[in-house]
Amino acid sequence: MSIKEKKTKQLGMNPGTAANRLRKSILFSFAQKLGYAWCYQCATEIKDIDRFTIEHKEPWLDSENPPEFFFDLDNIAFSHAECNYGAARAKYGMPCPSVTAYRKGCRCDGCKEARREYRKKRKQLKGREDGKQKETKPNTEGEKPC
Repeated sequence: MSIKEKKTKQLGMNPGTAANRLRKSILFSFAQKLGYAWCYQCATEIKDIDRFTIEHKEPWLDSENPPEFFFDLDNIAFSHAECNYGAARAKYGMPCPSVTAYRKGCRCDGCKEARREYRKKRKQLKGREDGKQKETKPNTEGEKPC
């Protein structure tokens, strides 16, 4: 029996997994004791180790210098898992001028025009859908709307 097999048998899991769980437990304990167990995204206390994650304040992936951003301790914070993963999945959208840029606060003429066009097309499509629904909708006279 190899040492890895022996460790796996005694720990009930892969030794690498066990070591990572131990590191996370130590880090979470220190964060709590030092008052750093607060979510960077939602600013509430992280009370559950299963929701505790390390977050990069500025994304390191696809940055100018990924190793520097990844290992920079000033770029590290803690977050709830759902807050961290939700922020990572956020879409940046289309650049200005676009409806997405308008939604994010841009009010240049190009973004205003993009929004007007979007709303106009949406209204036209909605009118078509409403017309189709009216034709195929069963007779419901006397019934109260939901």
